[in-house]
Amino acid sequence: VWISTREGEHRVRVLQALGAPTAEAMAAAENNELTQIQAELQAIKKALREGAAYLGMQGEALQRYLLQLNEKENLLLSKQLRSLAVNEGPLLQDTAGVARGGYPSAITNGSHMQARPAPPGETKAFNRENLQEVLSHMGEYEAVPGECAKCLKSLSTLAYKNARAVGQEEQCIPSLLRVMALHSNEGVVQLNAMRALCNMAYDQELALQRLSQPDVMLRILTAFATEGEPKESVARASEALARIVAAEVKPDSDGGGPPPDKPVQMPAGSTGALTGLYLAACRGEAACREVVPKLLTQLAANEVMEAKVAAEGFVRSEQECKIASEGAGWLALAKVLTPADTKSQDLPSALVEAGAIRAAAGIMTRFQHDGLVQLTGIEAMSSLVGNRWAGLRAFADVGGMERVEDAMRKHNQDAIIQTKGIRALGSGVQWPADVQERARYSHRRAVELTKTAMSMHSMDSELQIAALEALAKYLEKTKCVAEVKDAGGEGLVKMMMTSHLNNAKVQQWGRSVLNEVGADPNWVPRATAA
Repeated sequence: VWISTREGEHRVRVLQALGAPTAEAMAAAENNELTQIQAELQAIKKALREGAAYLGMQGEALQRYLLQLNEKENLLLSKQLRSLAVNEGPLLQDTAGVARGGYPSAITNGSHMQARPAPPGETKAFNRENLQEVLSHMGEYEAVPGECAKCLKSLSTLAYKNARAVGQEEQCIPSLLRVMALHSNEGVVQLNAMRALCNMAYDQELALQRLSQPDVMLRILTAFATEGEPKESVARASEALARIVAAEVKPDSDGGGPPPDKPVQMPAGSTGALTGLYLAACRGEAACREVVPKLLTQLAANEVMEAKVAAEGFVRSEQECKIASEGAGWLALAKVLTPADTKSQDLPSALVEAGAIRAAAGIMTRFQHDGLVQLTGIEAMSSLVGNRWAGLRAFADVGGMERVEDAMRKHNQDAIIQTKGIRALGSGVQWPADVQERARYSHRRAVELTKTAMSMHSMDSELQIAALEALAKYLEKTKCVAEVKDAGGEGLVKMMMTSHLNNAKVQQWGRSVLNEVGADPNWVPRATAA
């Protein structure tokens, strides 16, 4: 039922007059209850340490009461944080959509390799039943798509008969991957190559020892990402991937081939199927990362692996990121795996539980002088935290806000990092006090970094909007008038309002800040005062 604004305001006044609780009063009551519970938890923990009684309870009975009270605390915190997310935005705010130049994609899978010219004269014949002749012919005629397609078809047939004999031939898989890269737009070449890989993946030992490597996984991901003709290429890629992953995580399943007679010894330097998959996505084009959630969903639907296994494999893969571009790719993939609009929270929650936020912070620390890593890291941690209490707690425990502050200090010339950092810091002021303490969050440092960014990027309107909005939030929540006005803060705000005369949001948030610090909220730049 729709009611007018005036009628709605009248109803609120009537309810207040009757003593009915308002939303503000209810929120205050919940905060009070949370404070009481947290104080009681401290008293119980003290009693347990000292072996004393609490409310007549000791030992196991008191332990059970502690667990019940902990659960109630978590429920109240979750409710409070959900309310914060609804009313004031994400728990760790991000600037989605900011793309003002900046950094290129982390890495590409294009190699710009050149095919060797085919020998002159008529095309030679070859014995399609002989593996060596097939591979030799494919090498000689790698520049000719039709000949490559014939060789790959023969390779697929031979692999169907004896997968291990084909896959263990030293030049087989490198040659197959090379012609796939040379003829990435040739549908028949890609299809026959996927058929060959799928047949080889039937051998679990071969799948684990060779097909699980990132170079093979990258070609499988590329087949999914391009979704070209013929459509069967995607189906064969899906089947190959399922067999390779199943060989590692579920060797007794029906999805792969027969289990090997004895445990497979992974070769030195091998990372395993899941890590190989994630590393391939980190090294590939953005399109390769975008298809990973769909692939994981398919693997879960086919009961190859659960979200927990997928998440643990992803966190393990972080240690294999040896260069900055791989680290940036890992962080970008973390963001793809935790979209805000996902219907199922199984994978995002599993990633948090597996330690993905700690892993993201580790990459930011390892490559702290790389701007792309820092930018993607802020985005990834924001996405991993989402609106999840467990995510925010993990972010606090690993010093996530310190990573944001370090990124802003080391990359103070980068306007995009500064803008995203300002928004992330601004979200911290709305957290409960105990979470701020746990995270070692300081609104004073946040105010200082925000003002520094404003002065260094005075002509960037989007940064100024984010900064002024953040300052208004700090003033509202913490009454930090002195910190904002320190070192000419009021003059800085007026200077930005003057520099962005025609930006309504800059003027709006600027007036809000001026009002909070006790200046004239109706102040206007001198150029427009008349």
